[in-house]
Amino acid sequence: MAKQTADLRRYAVIGAEQRLLEISAEAASIYRSFPELRNRGRGAGTSLANPMTDGRRKGAVPGRRRRRRMSAEARKRISDAQKARWAKQKAQGGGGTKKK
Repeated sequence: MAKQTADLRRYAVIGAEQRLLEISAEAASIYRSFPELRNRGRGAGTSLANPMTDGRRKGAVPGRRRRRRMSAEARKRISDAQKARWAKQKAQGGGGTKKK
């Protein structure tokens, strides 16, 4: 049984490699027909709604999306507010969530 599984997996790998070669050849053909696609990529900011734009705002700098930083003071205020909400909820007796 183990030999059959190993053989089956080996044949699956061979088939997958063959399919990858076919896909690669098809991609090369598409890039020859549409060379502008080569530099475009499919990142998170690209839009399928309008294929002529890549989803970025006009004048936006391409690259990684900037992450908003929060100051220690802002984190503390949020933490204190959430703790106050929890304390209020606990005092009202509505402690936990309903289990299904």
